[in-house]
Amino acid sequence: MKSPPLLNKWVKNHRMRAGSPPHTTFASEQVMDDLAKAANMDPVAFRVQNVNPGNDWSGKGQSHDQLLAVLNAVTKAANWQPRVTASSLSDANVVTGRGFAWSNVDSPKTYAQTAAVADVEVNKKTGKITVKHVYQAVSNGLAVSIGGIENQIVGGVTQILSRLLVEKYRYSKTNVTSTDFVTYPILRFKDAPKVTPIVLQWTANPFTGGVGEPVAVAAAAAVANAFFDATGVRLKEAPLTPPRVRAALKAAGVA
Repeated sequence: MKSPPLLNKWVKNHRMRAGSPPHTTFASEQVMDDLAKAANMDPVAFRVQNVNPGNDWSGKGQSHDQLLAVLNAVTKAANWQPRVTASSLSDANVVTGRGFAWSNVDSPKTYAQTAAVADVEVNKKTGKITVKHVYQAVSNGLAVSIGGIENQIVGGVTQILSRLLVEKYRYSKTNVTSTDFVTYPILRFKDAPKVTPIVLQWTANPFTGGVGEPVAVAAAAAVANAFFDATGVRLKEAPLTPPRVRAALKAAGVA
């Protein structure tokens, strides 16, 4: 299959949605879950206990409150049940897990605050991670187009999970060699999860923040935390391909 006419140029000259925040959140939110486990605490309760109330746009705790609002909204929608992560591990070949992550890497004055809950299924034999459902709450201050934001959430979650699970550039010494959807695979329709978008109207913030990039940040970290909840094994490098998953599980003596 030959590449679309502009694909190779696009790959070389354009950055991906949200730039670096998905990567930093993928790392930091797994650390947060590890800290919660070390404290023998529910990962959501641990974040609530340790969220920084300062450094917000108004100086009056609005960022802090807005971040907690998206956390409360997404955990309510997902019917989150408090427990210590990876506390119910199974020897079964196919296991399930649930993970949480949030992101406020950008100022709420210009970008939305987000939180996500992910439900995954892991086949230890094949190494395949199937993301079953992602709940994602977003608050961008004054929400003008609710339907448009919901569409952005679904698209952003789907796109970041494609990057998390399958996408990987290939290079030669001089060039990008990923020139089509064989050498640069993307998530297929059959593997796309159900996404429940949740939009919070936050009139305490008089600004309308951007949602196009923030919606692609929290879900990948939530999936990584769900994988750990299911297996007790950390995956610290993406994409989370079946060979990489099998190798990690084997190294940990899990499969």
